[in-house]
Amino acid sequence: MTSALDAGDFGAFAEHSATLPSSWYRDPAVWRLEHEAIFYRTWWYLGHVSDVPRGGDYLTGRIVDQNVLVTRGHDGVLRAFHNVCSHRAHPLLEGCGNTAFITCPYHQWTYGTNGRFRNGRGCEPLKDWTAGNADLKPVRLEDYGGFLFVNLDAGAIPLIDQAGRFLEDMRRACPRLPDLVRACRWEVDVAANWKTVIDNNHECYHCDANHRSLMELVDYDGKAAWSDDGITFSHRIAARDLDNSAYRLDAADVEQREALFGYIWPTAIPLMYPGSPHLAMFQVLPTGPETTRERWDFYFTSREPSDLERRFMDYVRTVLVAEDVRLCENVQQGLHSLGYRQGRFVVDRDHPEYSEHHVHFFQSMVLDSLKSVTA
Repeated sequence: MTSALDAGDFGAFAEHSATLPSSWYRDPAVWRLEHEAIFYRTWWYLGHVSDVPRGGDYLTGRIVDQNVLVTRGHDGVLRAFHNVCSHRAHPLLEGCGNTAFITCPYHQWTYGTNGRFRNGRGCEPLKDWTAGNADLKPVRLEDYGGFLFVNLDAGAIPLIDQAGRFLEDMRRACPRLPDLVRACRWEVDVAANWKTVIDNNHECYHCDANHRSLMELVDYDGKAAWSDDGITFSHRIAARDLDNSAYRLDAADVEQREALFGYIWPTAIPLMYPGSPHLAMFQVLPTGPETTRERWDFYFTSREPSDLERRFMDYVRTVLVAEDVRLCENVQQGLHSLGYRQGRFVVDRDHPEYSEHHVHFFQSMVLDSLKSVTA
């Protein structure tokens, strides 16, 4: 395991550092270690308050191999739990919906929407057992500007304490953020390690050659406003041309005139583009040492997207994401080459829109996290 974590020439300063070794993007041992070091200790986007507006509403999700549910109790309180029955470990709920009680489909043990055990047939005569011991095990939950994040680490620092500045960036970019509701979700599988996908989304050095329509839409050559804050960063960019090949914009429809590209460690990438008030939550879901699922949730002010919003979603799905998936899958193949072990970061802090120092920022967090469980 020690050899698997040899970082080679990776260093503390991006200007002098090599990238993380290619083996870290392929090795099942590193993948397993990331569960304990990263996945089980960090904040993961799961949904939105508008998904669970009524008492009894619930939604479910996963943090890699861990099944989690969020409920709005009949008392109006949002809570999160491990989605597993305390009796014999059967999952409790699937998908999303509304329920008066949470009932296990296996043996019909029943819980309140507040997670408290209610009843289970034959439990009364059990010795050395109390009903309170069967309550669902809680998971940390945080409402982050309406977006629901969960964390399996009971002692984790609150997300708002780590990412407060970025939330303000989102509110400035989209003053109607509280009005947004999820209108669409779609997913795509990528034959690449999750870090390959994050690396690609942390720089636009590749954009001129590979995202030409995007470069017509936003002004990367203009002044870009960067904000770094602990586990997040954001990049605000002005719109360039309403008449572009990405998606047609009419001046009367453009309420958001900036693009905002952000990141919340480790897997959430909130995005805003010129157009109507919206936010696209791009989540990178690790599924294996060399496989990833991308989940895209689109939030607008109505669950019925306008023509502009449909054009925007169609562009993201059929053009922008397709371009990046091709790049990531090609890189993942290259990471198997005997002719490649580590690369270098191109760093230009005078022109951060083309610099790779945020890739180094991300890879440093990966390295520090893995060191924390192997020291």
